[in-house]
Amino acid sequence: MIDKLKSMAIFAAVVDEGSFRGAAKKLAISPAIVSLHVKKLEEQIGAPLLYRSTRRIRLTQDGKAFYPAAKAMISAANDGLGQFASQANIHLTELRVAMPDTLSTNPIIDRISDFVKNHTGIRLNLMSTDHQQSLINEGHDVAIRMGHFKDSDLKSKRIGEDERILVCAPSYANKKTRPQTPQDVSDWDFVSFSLVPDYMVLHKEKLVSENIWGTVIAKGSSAQSVRALCAAGLGLGALPYHLVKRDLEAQRLIRILPDWHDPKKLPIYLVWISNADLSLATREFINFMS
Repeated sequence: MIDKLKSMAIFAAVVDEGSFRGAAKKLAISPAIVSLHVKKLEEQIGAPLLYRSTRRIRLTQDGKAFYPAAKAMISAANDGLGQFASQANIHLTELRVAMPDTLSTNPIIDRISDFVKNHTGIRLNLMSTDHQQSLINEGHDVAIRMGHFKDSDLKSKRIGEDERILVCAPSYANKKTRPQTPQDVSDWDFVSFSLVPDYMVLHKEKLVSENIWGTVIAKGSSAQSVRALCAAGLGLGALPYHLVKRDLEAQRLIRILPDWHDPKKLPIYLVWISNADLSLATREFINFMS
């Protein structure tokens, strides 16, 4: 029944927005999911609800008759939710999510924000730290993790990726001859992120470098501290692109060896305890983020 009601709501959004793509944008889901729900609804009713063309959609006769019922269903749901608005804090379900601080500037944070906006009955408690925490010991419902990990007690689903790039402050780069190959930075000063191995191999077309790590003169326990030390002119750092994107745009940092890339993308995963009885809020979050 819940799936049918969801399909009705999506169908109404398609009509209101005038397109599948418009409904998808409004509901923060993919156009393919919108199309699937409308198709399932038409199969359940046994009649087409929409005439589709490349430019527009139109309601069929059955669609015109069904649309008011779908809107009435949505209106009734909103009225029911409205009765509890004054006591929202009492009825909110708490969702505890752990996330690396490194991802605070990644587009994934916009996805998390969309989840909160679309789930008004769930209150998000986002714990952000680059130190990997135990879901069981810390009481987290689900975690977002970056990089490769092995933990047989956890289930995981890949939801994104990022790329490590080499950056430093213009003031530091100006003291050096601009490198053309990875070997040219072997005598540079490096600022390391203590939670990631000091190792990096870069590719350019068919060329492959050796490990390019130079002399480590400082380490940071968080990616943000490494970024700050690099911006202060201390040396070269290998950091996720989205973490330093704004610094690159503002020229607080510059990218070194921009034609060379690390083919080993940093995967981003959702992880949760494999044998846990997941709450409805946790299942909703996993499905939404996926």
